[in-house]
Amino acid sequence: VILVGEIRDKETAEIAVKAALTGHLVLSTLHTNDAVQAVTRLVDMGIDPYLVSSSVILVAAQRLVRKLCEHCRVQVDVPRKELEAIGLVETELADLQLYGPNVAGCPRCKSGYRGRMALLETLPLSHDLKRMVVEGRSVAELKHKGLEEGMLTLRRIGVLNAMRGKTSLEETLRITMGD
Repeated sequence: VILVGEIRDKETAEIAVKAALTGHLVLSTLHTNDAVQAVTRLVDMGIDPYLVSSSVILVAAQRLVRKLCEHCRVQVDVPRKELEAIGLVETELADLQLYGPNVAGCPRCKSGYRGRMALLETLPLSHDLKRMVVEGRSVAELKHKGLEEGMLTLRRIGVLNAMRGKTSLEETLRITMGD
């Protein structure tokens, strides 16, 4: 296992790719807005698309959101149109209870939020996605294929956690990009 602190330039990217191609598991960071953009960023740095598709097996994007305090969170009403606009469907809207922070907080949290949690978007590079990388397909096309294959975006994962009462919808929308 090789840990590369951050891939910022072509030289570091080349070293990481070569290590992966020789059988090492390489873990690194790359600053992008989502998982799909990490793949295209490597190509944009000058790494041959074939080498990217041969060396990358999984990309993850993460964001931290504040967790609602379980002791003082309050139920909130969000207009149906807003919920539909962020992609909730009829079956999800039935009996939906969303929560927000108690702005006054409580003795345990003092703010309505207590701690943070990670939202994690993962994109395993399937055979089809690898082929699309080699073909030079766009971020939008790669993302569409990833979604077809079951990838959940950071926004969707945040919304699901808001539906579970773990974070607020407002916090999710503040931290994540629209799909």
